[in-house]
Amino acid sequence: MGYDYCFVCGDKNPHGLKAKFNADGDSVWASFHCEERHIGWPNVQHGGITSALLDEACAYVPLNMDLVTVTAELNISFKTPVQVGETVRIEAHPTKVNKRLILVEATMVNQAGELKASAQAKMLVLSKTQQAAMGIETQA
Repeated sequence: MGYDYCFVCGDKNPHGLKAKFNADGDSVWASFHCEERHIGWPNVQHGGITSALLDEACAYVPLNMDLVTVTAELNISFKTPVQVGETVRIEAHPTKVNKRLILVEATMVNQAGELKASAQAKMLVLSKTQQAAMGIETQA
């Protein structure tokens, strides 16, 4: 099983969110439509879904840079709930890049431009040895 089964972006995971991230320079973005199956409270998207989408956006930034990373730290600020039927845009971009760590900021905004949530992440760059120890297959 590879990326096709990722809970957030994999198209072969029958329980996944199937978000499609697109590159725009150093940034990435995706759209997501909240359905009833994504709720926590009635009519409100579960915070874990929001968190997973923001984490995935942060992970796609270094992936877009041909780097393999893991999330070392993720801080999320929830602003206003995502409602069932609402479509949001998730965007992320690097704020600092060095050999071992990439700092990323991400936002989730609805179609009216209202900020729903934001995140700051520390993405740890994995060496080939670390990737192999984790069983991560990379395309060479």
